[in-house]
Amino acid sequence: MARHRRKTHTHVKTSEEDLAKIPRSMVIAVGDALKNHSVTQLVSDMRNVMQPHTAISLKERKSNRLRDFVVMAGPLGVSHMLVFSQSDAGTVNMRLTRVPHGPTITFKVNNYSLCKDVRRILRHPKSLDKASSEYANPPLLVLNGFTSPAKAEPHEKLTITLLQSMFPPIQPQNMKVSSIKRVLILNRSEDGEIDLRHYSINTKPVDLSKSIKKLINAKENSHKKLPNLGKVADVADFVLDPYANGAGFTSESEVDDDEVVQISENNPHFKQEKQQQEPESKTKKKAVKLTEIGPRLKLELIKIEDDVCSGKVLYHGLVKKTNAEVNKLEQRHAVRRKLKAQRRKEQDANVQAKKEKKEAKKLRRQQKKEEREKRLADGEDVSDESEESEEEEESDEELFSD
Repeated sequence: MARHRRKTHTHVKTSEEDLAKIPRSMVIAVGDALKNHSVTQLVSDMRNVMQPHTAISLKERKSNRLRDFVVMAGPLGVSHMLVFSQSDAGTVNMRLTRVPHGPTITFKVNNYSLCKDVRRILRHPKSLDKASSEYANPPLLVLNGFTSPAKAEPHEKLTITLLQSMFPPIQPQNMKVSSIKRVLILNRSEDGEIDLRHYSINTKPVDLSKSIKKLINAKENSHKKLPNLGKVADVADFVLDPYANGAGFTSESEVDDDEVVQISENNPHFKQEKQQQEPESKTKKKAVKLTEIGPRLKLELIKIEDDVCSGKVLYHGLVKKTNAEVNKLEQRHAVRRKLKAQRRKEQDANVQAKKEKKEAKKLRRQQKKEEREKRLADGEDVSDESEESEEEEESDEELFSD
């Protein structure tokens, strides 16, 4: 009898604890923004930016309200929401919120360009669909021009923290360089405007012949065909002959002025230590090129709230209040919190009272059923009681439906 080989080596599965720590997002449009085709297309482009841990195929309806998405965010494990809205004056706003307890940062979108607009202005554009391998991992987040958290003001520190929490933290010990396919750059200018850019990372080997490059590209990209070897007598002629099928070693002009960096074969975290232990030939030289894939956004910080799109205003970029006005708002929010807690307490008490009444009705109905079965066993007539019990059940259903 043949023995079947049991597979023991499998892919390492992510634990439930690690999955719970991964930030998940929803990018939606609400209100008049759903009527603007350009804004809805911007929402679709931003969903691609937030891949793979986002609701890429979410369909909004005009009847949906922001509260509907906030309520569903908890059961779906969503931790962040990007909400695009449009005012009556045509201004587009983007709210970044942490659910379910906030805070919420409101940005004014001063200017934006869609992915199709970015591809139109590039000489060599790169078009990606939703299922591209570039979207298999989150982008690398780069914050430039922001004040260090130790020296930043409270609203700047909160903004940096919330932006960084949108994507999983980097673990250099376990991360592979080849898994980084995209980079999201947020550049803050001196006037406080934030420029958002989204790039695709492309690498190509340097100091290799064109023929070898063709073989490598065909192996890495399944949609590319292998070069034609029918015109050469031996594979060595194809590899070594600098004139076979356009072969030849790469010149400096063919790198397209890209920055050439040394990338270790293993983890970049141990690059320096690895180079000391291994000969220099083990280190690969590659040209790194960033190709913009869009979208582009210019954001202006407007305000920060301590709840999900509502609540106390922690910071406002356009309105400055005096201490007396701040104290007055504090008192108003304290009254609101007290009323909210009181309503919650009343609702919980009503729910508990209904449950107790339902349990009492159920117990009484069970007792009557047992008495009726006992009287039936003794041969007594219980037809009138059956009609009364049906009327009670109908009244109970009406009570609990209300």
